[in-house]
This record gives sequence, structure tokens and C-alpha cells, in this order.
Amino acid sequence: MKQFATTAENEPGKGILVCHCYNDRTKFERIHAQYPLKFIPTTGHADRLAVVYMMSYGGGVISGDKFNIDMRIEARAVLLLMTQGNTKIFKDRVHQRLWLASLNDQQETTIKFSNLLPSLPAAISNLFVSQPKPAPVIEPSVQTIVSVVENEATLLVIPDPVTCFRDASFQSRQEFKLQDDTSQLVLLDWFTSGRITRGENWSFRHYSSRIDIRVGQKLVIKDAMVLEDEEYMRKEGEDTSYASRLQPYTCFATLIMISSIDSPLTKSVEGIQRKSEQMRLMPLTLKSKEDRQVLWSVSPILKGRGVLVRVAGMTTEQVRDFVKYQCLGQGLEEIVGEGMFSKVLM
Repeated sequence: MKQFATTAENEPGKGILVCHCYNDRTKFERIHAQYPLKFIPTTGHADRLAVVYMMSYGGGVISGDKFNIDMRIEARAVLLLMTQGNTKIFKDRVHQRLWLASLNDQQETTIKFSNLLPSLPAAISNLFVSQPKPAPVIEPSVQTIVSVVENEATLLVIPDPVTCFRDASFQSRQEFKLQDDTSQLVLLDWFTSGRITRGENWSFRHYSSRIDIRVGQKLVIKDAMVLEDEEYMRKEGEDTSYASRLQPYTCFATLIMISSIDSPLTKSVEGIQRKSEQMRLMPLTLKSKEDRQVLWSVSPILKGRGVLVRVAGMTTEQVRDFVKYQCLGQGLEEIVGEGMFSKVLM
């Protein structure tokens, strides 16, 4: 029997999302996820809204996992992408892999012909001795997202934070292509210091995040952050070399909002810019200790049509509340509806 042709891609961690708008309803034209990636679509009750949760099997990202996600939001469609809980990055199993490799080497029988034939030159006898295998290469976990947002379409990427375990390594690469000035984007990229309740505070090996955003053919944002544990920079008594530069804060976030003219999202963009102007005019002597619990800055882009907000907080909850209520607020609620807004960043 002849098999049906398929467009599925069997690459591990491959994800594809294609949304289109039909009769003021956004539907998934294509949704595909290859293990260990998983997509769970759900109902969005607001106009032109589709909602999907992104997660991985096993409750987190294992060392060496690679996720490659392509998204296309077609004209007038609205997609909200979220996660169910923090994205956990498990630690690199360096010592475990080296131990398993050594056991494997011990099980192999080595015959040294040099003991049997002592008269042979050393160069010849060494040919018969099994050579040690190189140590296994430990690769970081990598997540790559490439998105295309067409005219009058909206993409809302609002996941929960990334939490790296001790000795973990994670790389994030995100690229967004907005077709024109009517395309909208909300992107939240944030991470925590680790499992504080287990004594892990800025103790992962590597974390890097890169964001590229284009509107039309113009590159409007090129943002990169790298945290690397380098032994030669480490101070005595510290787990990692970068910890002293981040403490006492335990959560950092980058929020990007790009709105179109006369969109509800404009309320959020203009609101945080007004708040930033008010804080700039406030004398430093009026800022209390509570105000320093959350530090933030705003950079207008696209002639005020968008903003890049950076946030640092003493706790994850403080950063979450600031982003949700002070930055996104009413503008996002009008797009996704009151019911869905309550589920964002729970």
C-alpha cells in the first residue's frame, strides 16, 4: 500500500507553528513538535486570539537538548505563546559521563605485545596497545526561535522565567521579522538565579541570550547578554565569577513591546514611558529602600512606537508583578481578554 506523503520533520526538538486568521478567528494552519518539544494549544476567547503552551518532556531541558522553532503569524492573526511553569535547565552531567566513559574503557581487554616481544622497538609495539578515548564533549542546551509576523498580525511571547540548575549551560537565540509598521510584538525574556531554596544562587556555568528584531528590512534591536563562569575571574568563596556583579538581585528580565498605531498595545507602551519620565524627574533623595527592590529602565524605539524595558528584582515575584501590571497592564488585557490575562505570568 502506498504511504501518504508527510511534511513532518523528524529533527529532535523541531517545532513549527503557523497561524492564520479566518472570519476573525485565529486558527493553527500547522502545529508540529518533535520530541522532546511539545505544544499544547488551548482556547483563546478574545477576538482573533489563539493560545499555545510550549514545554518539554521530562519537566525540563536536559544537557545537550536542542530546540529549533519556526513560527509564522499570518495577516491579522494573534498568537499568545506561554509556558506552564519555569523552564528548568538541568545541570551538565560532566562527571557522570566521564565516569561512564572510564568504566567502558576498563571493560576493554588490552594486550600489550611489548611484554611478549621485548625486542620490538617501542614505536612498533605501541601500535598494538589500545589508545585512550578522548573525553566526551559536553554540549550546552540550545533554544532557537525564528518568527515571522505579517501585516496587522500580533505575536505575544510571554513565557515563565528560565531557571538554570547548578553547573547548567543554556543558550537562547531569538529572531523576529515584522513585516511592516502594522505588525506587533511583545517579547519577554527573563531568567532567575537558580534554585535558591537549595542554596543555588548564580551557580550555573553559562547563560546567553541573543535577540534580533527587524521591521521590514531594518534591524531595530540587536540585544545580547552572556553570563560565563570563568575561573581566573572568580573570587575566593564564590561559586561563580559573575555572581558578585548580579547580587543581591535574583531575577533579570528584558521586555520588548512594539505596537501599531491605534492599537490597545499602545496604551502599555505609552504608559511605561510616562512612568519612566516621572521617575527620571524624581529626586534621588525621595527614593526609598522599597523602590530599590526593583530596578528598571526604559529605552524608546521606533520613534516611541515601541520600548525596550530592562528589569532587575530582589525576587522573581517582584519582577513578574512589575512586568505584568506596570508594563503590560491594560493594553495586553484588551488584546487577550480578562480571563486569559489572569493566566499570563501566574
